[in-house]
Formats: sequence, C-alpha cells, structure tokens
Amino acid sequence: METIIRERNLWPTTGLNAQCEGFKCELNRTDCCCRRLLFSQPDFTSQKSHLEEYITSRGHTCDFYPKFHCELNFIEQYWGAANFRYRTSQRTCDMDAMERNVLSCLDDVPLLQIQRYANRSARFISTYVQGLTGGEAAWANRQYHGHRTLPPSMILEVKEALRKA
Repeated sequence: METIIRERNLWPTTGLNAQCEGFKCELNRTDCCCRRLLFSQPDFTSQKSHLEEYITSRGHTCDFYPKFHCELNFIEQYWGAANFRYRTSQRTCDMDAMERNVLSCLDDVPLLQIQRYANRSARFISTYVQGLTGGEAAWANRQYHGHRTLPPSMILEVKEALRKA
C-alpha cells in the first residue's frame, strides 16, 4: 500500500499506519491510514468488482442487496421456502440424488409465491424510502399487504396508528 501511495505522491512525511485499529477510521477523514487513503481515491471508488464486471459483460444487470435484510431481498425468501421443502424431503446420501432433490425443491416453489415475495420486498423498500423505521415498515406491511407499495397518503396514518398503540 505504501508503494502505491508513494507513486501517487500522497505519502505524508509523518507516515501512515496500514489501517486504523479495528477498521474504525475517524469520521470524515480520508488520510488517517493507508487503507482509507487508497479507498478514497477516484480510481478505487469507481472500480467495479470482478464479479460485477463479469455479470455486466454478459449483458446482465448486477444488483447487490444489503446483507442480512431478507425483507428487502425476495430471493432470500424464495431460498427459505426451497430450504423448507428440502428439509422436509426424504434424506439422501448419494450426491447425484441430493442434487436432483435440491433442484426439485427449487422448482417446487410456485411462481405465485415467488411473486408475492417480490411484492412484499417492494412494499418494504417503498416504506423505507418514504421514511418509516423498521417497526413502522413491518406494521405497515401487515396492514397494507394488498398493495405493491404503500401510498404516500397513508404514511401519516401509519405513524398516527403506531403512536396510539
């Protein structure tokens, strides 16, 4: 890292640590450590990952979802439904049979159920975009599950109902 920073004439005379302790850099500083200094450079920030470059080179759209937010990612809900089917299916010891079983479980999730997962994720995204918190979004999703998105006029209604509860 030091060599790259020196090549760019960014190396301070006092030197730099490789990274801040516990990866906890000071807020709004870009020159506290080598790691932060490099990651703030324009060519580093604009560089796509190898996976993203490969996917887009094949003509597909690459869309990364936040980690561990299954309500925002309907694919996680689909995998959960397929996993449930797999857990309740007959056990196998043969790898070929196991692979066939996994594919069968993936195919067994009805398209309508997958579409419902997608709609549910769209509703959660809509509520977060409109400024609701996690608890408010969950409540709104239970109340207005027949809509693809939560109408903006209902935001005040949601907040009022939760304040009374």
